[in-house]
Amino acid sequence: RIRADLFGISHISRAALGLLLLQLLLGWGSALQPGSCPAPCECSEAARTVQCVNGNLTAVPRDLPPYARLLCLTGNRLASLPPGAFLSPPLPELCLLNLSGSQLRHVEAGALAGLPSLRQLDLSSNALLTLSPEAFGNATSPLEELNLSNALGNQSLVPDLCFHPGKMWDKPLVNARNSDLNCSVPVDLQTQLQTSYVFLGIVLALIGAIFLLVLYLNRKGIKKWMYNIRDACRDHMEDLKALPPCLLPSPRETTDLFVPCGEYASM
Repeated sequence: RIRADLFGISHISRAALGLLLLQLLLGWGSALQPGSCPAPCECSEAARTVQCVNGNLTAVPRDLPPYARLLCLTGNRLASLPPGAFLSPPLPELCLLNLSGSQLRHVEAGALAGLPSLRQLDLSSNALLTLSPEAFGNATSPLEELNLSNALGNQSLVPDLCFHPGKMWDKPLVNARNSDLNCSVPVDLQTQLQTSYVFLGIVLALIGAIFLLVLYLNRKGIKKWMYNIRDACRDHMEDLKALPPCLLPSPRETTDLFVPCGEYASM
């Protein structure tokens, strides 16, 4: 009887243990299901978006759906992104990550290593103290846009960063060198002035050449115009000579414009 009781207890314990293991396996499998969504987030497989907004999260949620292309983690209390923050599991299709307003202070090396397709990263409205140069992973990352507006608690993070440098258009930020983002490169002012003077001289020479060309093409018209002016002046002088002397100014009377005819006759 004792053996039977012990056997029964052992049989019941094994059955309970089996059920417990089955539940654990089912729970683990559902957690890793591709379409799963962490409790504080809202996921849309159709739109391929995951939004974990204003959830007071202190770490990046685990088991994010791998179909996500847009991940929004705004308004949380993340404080820091440790290495491999997005590796459980990796998000191979994620191209836009919004971490604005999440009280981020530290972004460590390899924090974004699990995002091979990341193109846009928004770190605005944080108070970053450290931003590791290796935070964006390997050199093949296609990151194109980095938003750091109102995000720098330590301005020495990017002392020479030049936003929107012309030579960096359409180039991945990860492949950029320090010299590509340097705004304080010394400029030879004298060389620039000499170049400006040469350019100004060329422009003035072109204007002068165009002016001379116009004069040459209109030389006959200009000559005719000058002859017309000469003839008009000659005719005017002839008209003045033909006037009666009484209408001419008196050489002795400077106050009167004309001398009366009678007075002129008595002179």
